[in-house]
Amino acid sequence: MIGIQYAWDDSEKTVIRMYVGDYWDWDDLKMAMDGISDLMNEVYHQVDVITIMRPTTAIPEGNPTYHIKNAVTLLPANAGIHVMVGGNILINRTVRMLANTYACMRGRFFQTVGLGEAYRIIARNRPEIYEAFDMVS
Repeated sequence: MIGIQYAWDDSEKTVIRMYVGDYWDWDDLKMAMDGISDLMNEVYHQVDVITIMRPTTAIPEGNPTYHIKNAVTLLPANAGIHVMVGGNILINRTVRMLANTYACMRGRFFQTVGLGEAYRIIARNRPEIYEAFDMVS
């Protein structure tokens, strides 16, 4: 697979799944994040992102800190958490460093090796939703 692909993961439009191919560049990331922003702007509730990347996928030349931070800061206000599944050690360490450095990313980035765990992380970080009949006056 070349580039980055993304789509809604569920019919409720609460999760976007993004696949990062073996050959991608920072322009691919910018275009994908613009498209993901468009999807998030279709709804008003929190939308989380799962990124799937193979461990053999290389990081493009250039400054990953600059490109990843810019990509994240341009997301709409309803952007929730981001769970990375897979990735190599360099990408994982870069994301972890960014998540600990920038307030806009703190507590919003998670990493795991399996898709099932990604869904569990999202479920644990969902805001509580109360129906009108559940409310006590």
